[in-house]
Amino acid sequence: MAWLFLKVLLVGVSFLGCLYPLVDFCFSRDTKGQRPNFVIILADDVGWGDLGANWAETKDTDNLDKMAAEGMRFVDFHAAASTCSPSRASLLTGRLGLRNGVTHNFAVTSVGGLPLNETTLAEVLQQAGYVTGMIGKWHLGHHGSYHPNFRGFDYYFGIPYSHDMGCTDTPGYNHPPCPACPRGDRPSRNLERDCYSDVALPLYENLNIVEQPVNLSSLAQKYAEKATQFIQHASTSGRPFLLYVGLAHMHVPLARTQLSAETWGRRPYAAGLREMDSLVGQIKDKVDRTAKNNTFLWFTGDNGPWAQKCELAGSVGPFTGLWQTHQGGSPAKQTTWEGGHRVPALAYWPGRVPSNVTSTALLRCCFTPTAGPPERMEPFRLSAWGTTRPSTSPVEPKPAMGASDPSGTMSPPLSLTWKTMQRKPCL
Repeated sequence: MAWLFLKVLLVGVSFLGCLYPLVDFCFSRDTKGQRPNFVIILADDVGWGDLGANWAETKDTDNLDKMAAEGMRFVDFHAAASTCSPSRASLLTGRLGLRNGVTHNFAVTSVGGLPLNETTLAEVLQQAGYVTGMIGKWHLGHHGSYHPNFRGFDYYFGIPYSHDMGCTDTPGYNHPPCPACPRGDRPSRNLERDCYSDVALPLYENLNIVEQPVNLSSLAQKYAEKATQFIQHASTSGRPFLLYVGLAHMHVPLARTQLSAETWGRRPYAAGLREMDSLVGQIKDKVDRTAKNNTFLWFTGDNGPWAQKCELAGSVGPFTGLWQTHQGGSPAKQTTWEGGHRVPALAYWPGRVPSNVTSTALLRCCFTPTAGPPERMEPFRLSAWGTTRPSTSPVEPKPAMGASDPSGTMSPPLSLTWKTMQRKPCL
């Protein structure tokens, strides 16, 4: 049992890159023998400077700032990629896109997804007796065996891809603005180049579509309700649980919500931040009421803000990429500039994670060694756990910039070709 607990703990923490010497994972009498719960909240397109704890100019994240004060804040944490699908695949597998096979975003028309020979964190914990749930955006394949229910999650409630990848009746704020879904015999919409097709965005509960098109104005509250219900039911069952929440915030279109009306006079992005912060606060409050002393709560982002969306995009803080912007490009999402992958990261676990601590350790979600007995470790493979099934490729890619090889030595940076992502002028 002791080894199983240690392995599960390493799985839940090391894949996030959070093994840090200041974190005290010693056993106390009241929690000895218990397996920890894991709650992972992944924001979408959130900027490093969107949290008040990181950037004093931000005044819209009271709950997240409180979580930072009560836990540990990582100021040099980097997502595994600067776009949605590759970042999420790495988060769940502990392996970079060149190793897990996900290097681009999946489209509405994609028939594949995260390769089926990849092991997800949910599968590992499910096999260890955990109740597993996923709420929110999946974006790792939505057909057949690629669905979350077949990738280790007992329960799923959410959308299969980004909420700008299908039409809705409540389009929200976007650049360019996209029209609502066509109704009845009304002709198809005259779509702007950046607007997706007339296929209505579906909302799933497990394998069933429960709403189509999705009402974006009420989606955040539905996520909060389902997340708190899952935590309550899992806690009542007496089994440890994993809850992975993929937020729609702060990806465009930004929803026109009641909270937006309450913050009249504020720009839509600030109103969206407040709604995201409220949602995270509701989940944290539920954890505090039901399983505070035995739950590891982690908040981070999948990539940086989408700068091409102008005032509807977040803040990269001080990581403005002056050289890039002077060339007319973007230093944020879809680029390898720091604003594209340096994201907020908070850890919270009262009694285990020290409070009000800021870590400057350089961390990334999947640069971690295999966690498992030495005889089960895979050579030449950076993985989050020892039970990862091998990839289909017989050739292992060379280490990326500054990566460690199995001998523990650091490889020199590889030669790279830098690409300028052109940024549209904001009107």
